[in-house]
Amino acid sequence: MTKPRVFVVDDDFVFREVAEVLIKSSGLTDEISHFENGLQVYQELIQLAEIPSNLPELVLLDINMPVMNGWELLEELKDGPAAIKTGVQIHILTSSIAPEDLNLSKQYDFIKGYITKPLTKADLEKLSEELNNG
Repeated sequence: MTKPRVFVVDDDFVFREVAEVLIKSSGLTDEISHFENGLQVYQELIQLAEIPSNLPELVLLDINMPVMNGWELLEELKDGPAAIKTGVQIHILTSSIAPEDLNLSKQYDFIKGYITKPLTKADLEKLSEELNNG
């Protein structure tokens, strides 16, 4: 199986760098793209959706970001191309432990998971299993 493409969407530069090192060291993939906000990743996903095989297999999405936050992105994707909702595993990856955020994430049937930071090797092992069974 080919290694998945992963998009890390977070406004924290240090977190993105640490996540990349962790993802690579876990063996999940070496193909990682970074985005600082929801608008950047939205534009990329919409463009890639024109040829669905170009879409990433996994998106790790922070909630609290400037320009377009994670919730705003999910609202846009709700009415976006089906290829994104069916072909991309989107997992919220956030420092928020607020129950209302977890409950809100369940309103989006295309969200595959909710991970509370910090990202761990155990989280990545679970994601790898889901991608392989997916």
